[in-house]
Amino acid sequence: MFDVIEVNTDLNVVEHNDPSNIDLFVRRGSVRRVPIDAITEEAYDDYSLCKAERMPDYSALQNTASGAILNTRPIGKTYNLVPHDKLFRRQAELLNETDLPLSNVKVIDRVYNDGLRAHRTIHFNDLSTTIGDSTDRVNCRMDVFNSVDMSWSFQVFSGAYRDLCRNTLVFGGEKAYHQKAKHTKNLSPDALISKAGGSLEMWTGQREKMNLWAGAKLNDAKFAEILAQSICHKNTRAAQAEQGNQVNESLMNHLLYLFDKEKRELGQTMWAAYNALTHWSTHTQEAWTDPKTGKDRVSGKSTHNVANTQRVRNDKVRQVLESPSWTWAESRAAA
Repeated sequence: MFDVIEVNTDLNVVEHNDPSNIDLFVRRGSVRRVPIDAITEEAYDDYSLCKAERMPDYSALQNTASGAILNTRPIGKTYNLVPHDKLFRRQAELLNETDLPLSNVKVIDRVYNDGLRAHRTIHFNDLSTTIGDSTDRVNCRMDVFNSVDMSWSFQVFSGAYRDLCRNTLVFGGEKAYHQKAKHTKNLSPDALISKAGGSLEMWTGQREKMNLWAGAKLNDAKFAEILAQSICHKNTRAAQAEQGNQVNESLMNHLLYLFDKEKRELGQTMWAAYNALTHWSTHTQEAWTDPKTGKDRVSGKSTHNVANTQRVRNDKVRQVLESPSWTWAESRAAA
């Protein structure tokens, strides 16, 4: 029962076998912002006059398929609206870029409250693993939750489990990846879906390594030390002469910011640090807000070649994972 959220609401469920099939979400979850006006009334001696005043900081939501205005509170201009149809179309595109087996899947699409909320589950029938007792084999899956009315955070799970509850508890299996994010300007569904898919790929190929990292404690200070001795170490003449700042502080601040986001759900672990590193290497032009200064920053130049930058960054991440400080932390966890 945990797999079906709020069964007493207006619920549509469609089961099929094609992640690129988003018909339900096009019908029920394709929305756009529309302007709203406040109606004010001025009373005079024998009549009253009504006038409409535009509310520039708020919008209503309209179903683009039916034209209906959705019965929900207005959303603010800073709310990062992620329509369900666009979200799950993009998920299908990202999955096609992975090595996950997609020819034999079961997809369950759900919408709630006239499309205000949505939940998609993809069961990978050709991708299974054992959990607990070695005879207990469970198919891998990915779950994505989304809303357009501020009622749910964006949330993604992946792993091998039979049931789940949206409050982050997983039953009958294990999570490989889990992340939850509010619909703010810095929300990146692409990044979270990519990491959930990457975790499933790693589960099948390097599960022992993943489990080791997931159980290895790593605090901010230790992760910063690893970064300072590898990816964030400056190789300038001044740094080599032990003069000036020997650490790329901008890069370190960004990676620690990403680490903060990952460890909310993955804990202070090497697995959270690994996901922070892979996020940085993959998403080369991402806006983020420095929590200490409040300044908006971008992780890469707008003029850069994305594929080349990803290649360079992937090489740097590999250097971190092969660095003495990272391998020492691994050895401590394995001991």
